[in-house]
Amino acid sequence: MANKNKEMLKTFFGVMFNNQKSIDLIIPSSYAKDVYSINYKKLYKQGFRGIIFDIDNTLLPVNDINVPTELEELITKIKKIGFNICIVSNNSLQRVLSPAQKLGVLYIAKADKPNKVAFDTAVEELHEKKESVIMVGDQMLSDIKGANVYGIYNILVDPVDNKYDFKTGISRCLQKIMIKKVSKKGIFADQKYY
Repeated sequence: MANKNKEMLKTFFGVMFNNQKSIDLIIPSSYAKDVYSINYKKLYKQGFRGIIFDIDNTLLPVNDINVPTELEELITKIKKIGFNICIVSNNSLQRVLSPAQKLGVLYIAKADKPNKVAFDTAVEELHEKKESVIMVGDQMLSDIKGANVYGIYNILVDPVDNKYDFKTGISRCLQKIMIKKVSKKGIFADQKYY
């Protein structure tokens, strides 16, 4: 856990000091308003077959286990398209288990993103080649950085809620600072979806 935080801070300071490698690590392949705005049919046609979703503030508000009907319908639609789905979260099994079971998807708790092992495990669970897997998450320093280091397509989404726990709140604060920094360079802009 300490190594993960150290790596995230190293990336943050790299971005602050204009280190291009650090900047590249936090820039997503794509950026969408939310999980409902993503064109899953198009991604399937492009050859993607597996989706790794973060849970906290990507699918549900932080620590909320109540799965809304709208999310159930979305996951059912995505599965019908042909995708395999795995939730990968740094949160506890207690937090991840109930929503994952309700949605009928694979899950990995205490994943330690952006650690490469989290992504290796998810790809293995999905029974897919890594080139056909997508990461969808709301955090640049864990979800996007981890996916970029691992070498998979990734989609950043805006958080579903503005409430955070302590760890997520710190990461969100750092993310806002980084977005402001890279926006000035014309590399990425908040709410400019692509």
